Amino acid sequence: MPGLSLAMAASPTVFATEKRNAKLKPTLIMIDNVLGAQDAIITVQDRFTPSVTNGVPVPAVQTPTRLSINVSMNACVSIRDELKDIEILGQMELTIATPDPNCIASVAYHPN
Repeated sequence: MPGLSLAMAASPTVFATEKRNAKLKPTLIMIDNVLGAQDAIITVQDRFTPSVTNGVPVPAVQTPTRLSINVSMNACVSIRDELKDIEILGQMELTIATPDPNCIASVAYHPN
């Protein structure tokens, strides 16, 4: 099971790039905002380009929000159960309302 920990110093922060005809299943997200400068609003986004169809010869990039997480300053949050029905069709990104290099996000996932 791949996993990655990154500082949320930029938004969006990419945790897994898109692979054609593949999905990702996030299994664990941990947000460590103990040293953060403010409360953090983290959003899990899925960035993908749909396939070409007869009706849509040039599809636009889609970025649906899969989950939003509010993490208070001086807190650490672990999310597991909320992820059971989430599938990422393309690139898995986490965005943060206000970038903070002291807010650390860790993500584990199963590639399908």
